[in-house]
Amino acid sequence: GFTLVPLALSLYYSLCEQNLLQPPLFVGWDNYRELTGDAVFRESLGNTLYYAAMALPAGMLVSLGLALLLNLPIRGQVLYRTIIFLPSLVPVVASAMIWLWLFNSKLGLINSLLRMIGVEGPGWLTDARWAMPALAFMSLWGVGHTVVIYLTGLQDVPVELYEAAEIDGAGPWRRLWHVTLPMISPVIF
Repeated sequence: GFTLVPLALSLYYSLCEQNLLQPPLFVGWDNYRELTGDAVFRESLGNTLYYAAMALPAGMLVSLGLALLLNLPIRGQVLYRTIIFLPSLVPVVASAMIWLWLFNSKLGLINSLLRMIGVEGPGWLTDARWAMPALAFMSLWGVGHTVVIYLTGLQDVPVELYEAAEIDGAGPWRRLWHVTLPMISPVIF
């Protein structure tokens, strides 16, 4: 009910003309026909798809990679887990200021490091070619929540499956591909 009712109402209201002071007036597919001719909408949709094509796979891979590393039995594991999760707790305004400083084309840390090796860095947030990749990279800052979810899924994988795969001669990559990923696929989904 909490999923289907809002979904159905959203679909119905998208087919209506509404000004919030009067009841919605059903107009059919007119709203969608109007959108297809809107250049700003098409550009926004294209930018959204471009960002999603970069940020979603990168976020999933980085989160899964960090969760796999944090699942290893190593000394100081709690400290590493805290360090990975900590950026997720930083307020958005503070994070934005940090990234503005990092991506600053003249005084930013990234371009300063690039200058040290003889490379002139771009205007990360001012150049249209680099702004979207920079924003997608910036989104990796908050993967701590996803890492915690993946880590919980990894800790629920039965050890017996790993032992059986190892006895069968599976190396680390085969265990990852044939045991870990299938077992945590509901968590990844």
